[in-house]
Amino acid sequence: MKIYKILSLFMFLPLFLSCTDEENTEYNKGDQPLEISASKESVKLDALNPNSEAIKFIWTSGTNSGTGLAIDYTFQLDKQDGNFENGISVDMGRNVYEKSYKNEELNDLIIDKFNISPNTETTFQYRIIAQIASDAMEPQISPVKTIIVKSHKPITKTLYLIGDATPNGWSADDAAEMKPVTNTPKAFSWTGALSAGEFKLITSLGEFLPSYNKGENDTKLAFRESDSDPDDKFIITEGGTYTINVNLISMAISITKGEGPEFTELWFVGNPTGWNFKPMTVNPLDPFVFHYNDDLSAGGEFKVGTVEGSWDAVFFRPSTDQQSEGVNLDVDKWAGDPDNKWNISGRVYKIKLDTRDMKIDIVPFTPFTMCYLVGDASPNGWDIGNATPMTTTSDPYKFTWIGTLNTGELKFTLDKQDDWNGAWFIADEADKNPTGDVEQMIYNYPGAGVDYKWKITEAGTYSIELDQLKETVIIKKQ
Repeated sequence: MKIYKILSLFMFLPLFLSCTDEENTEYNKGDQPLEISASKESVKLDALNPNSEAIKFIWTSGTNSGTGLAIDYTFQLDKQDGNFENGISVDMGRNVYEKSYKNEELNDLIIDKFNISPNTETTFQYRIIAQIASDAMEPQISPVKTIIVKSHKPITKTLYLIGDATPNGWSADDAAEMKPVTNTPKAFSWTGALSAGEFKLITSLGEFLPSYNKGENDTKLAFRESDSDPDDKFIITEGGTYTINVNLISMAISITKGEGPEFTELWFVGNPTGWNFKPMTVNPLDPFVFHYNDDLSAGGEFKVGTVEGSWDAVFFRPSTDQQSEGVNLDVDKWAGDPDNKWNISGRVYKIKLDTRDMKIDIVPFTPFTMCYLVGDASPNGWDIGNATPMTTTSDPYKFTWIGTLNTGELKFTLDKQDDWNGAWFIADEADKNPTGDVEQMIYNYPGAGVDYKWKITEAGTYSIELDQLKETVIIKKQ
C-alpha cells in the first residue's frame, strides 16, 4: 500500500510543478548561439519621412539550455566608445525577436540621449542580452556589432499660432495650439476665429524662436532661427472663422476662410438629463464631431442644443421624430416646430454627432472587463501578451493603477489583440506629456489608425485613473 501511495505522489508532482511555474515555462530553444544583426550597416535618417522605418534589429532566440524556462530579452545601444552602462536599454519581454526604429524616433533618441549634433555621422554599437527565467542562470550576451547613423535637424512636433490676429495675441506663453493631422507627417491644422491683423507660427510655448514665417508668398513658409532672419508675417484682412493647414516637410501653408464648424459647443438635453443642458465633448482630432457618453438609464426623448439653456435656438434633431438608437442616422437642424427628438431606451450609451456629414451614432456601451498598460514606459514594455493589467473598481467603467513607470511611451489596450489592431485608448496628440489632471483620450478601434502615445519624460511612481465611459485619464506622478 505504501508503494502505491509513493507512486501516486510522483505521478501528480509534475502536474503540480507545471501549475505553479506555468508562466516561466517555454519549449526547448535548442542550442543556437545568441546573435543579433541590423537590416543596414549604415543609415542616413530621413527628415522627410519621419514615420518610415529607418532600421530593424533582429536576433536569434539563444538557448535555454534545455531547462524549459522562458527567456527575457534586453536590447542595448550605445556609442562605440561606451560600455552600455549609460546607453539605451530596452526590455523587450519574451518571444520578441526584433526591434525597429522609425526615422524621427531614432533621430530624437540619439540626439536627446547621446547629445549628438544634427547632420553628424556617429558609430554606435549594439547587442542583445537573453536572461533565462532563473536566478541560477547567467545571462547570455550576443557579440557586439556596430552601425553608422547620420542624424538630421529635428522638425518640431508642436506648432502654435501667435499674433494680433490670433485669439491670444502676441503672448508666446498662451499661443493657440495647432493639431497634428492624422496620417500626414509634420502636418498641422487649426480652425477658429481670427481677427484682422497678422500672425506667424512658433514651435514652443514661451519661445519666439525658432518660428515659421511667411515665405515668398502666402502659400509658402520660411524657417526663422535668429533675430537677424526676416520676420515677415501672414496678414488677415477680414475677421472670421478660418482653417489653417500647414505642412512642415513641403513648407506649405493654406489659409481658408469660412470652412470651420458652425458650432464649437453643443449640449445634450432631454429626459435622461432631467431636461438639463449637458455639454458635449469636442473630438480632439475633428472639431466637427461631438461626443456624449453617459448613463442614460432614464431613457426617453432628447435633442442637441446649440445655445446653453435656450429653447428658442437651433437644435440638432432626427429627420424623423422619435427615431430610436442606431448608427449612421440622418440628422437635421432647425429652431421651433416640429420639435423632433430622438427616443431611446434606458441604457448606457456612447453618442457621436458629426456636424459635417450630419450623421449620428447612438450606441449602447458594454464596458471592457480589463485595461492594460503597454509601451516601453510600462513595467512589461511592448510585450502585448504580457501587458500590465490595471485594477478594477466598484465602478465597471473605471480602472486604477499605481506603480513605477520608466521614461518612454505609453498607451492602453483593452483586449491585448496580438495583431495590434484591437481596441486602444491613445493620447490626443503625439508624444503627449501627462498633465497630472483629467485629460481626454481617443478611443481607437481598430488600432490601425493614428497612434498617438503619452511620453513619460521622468521615471518614478505614478498613479493612473482611467474612465472608459467618459474616455478620460489622469496620469499623475507621485
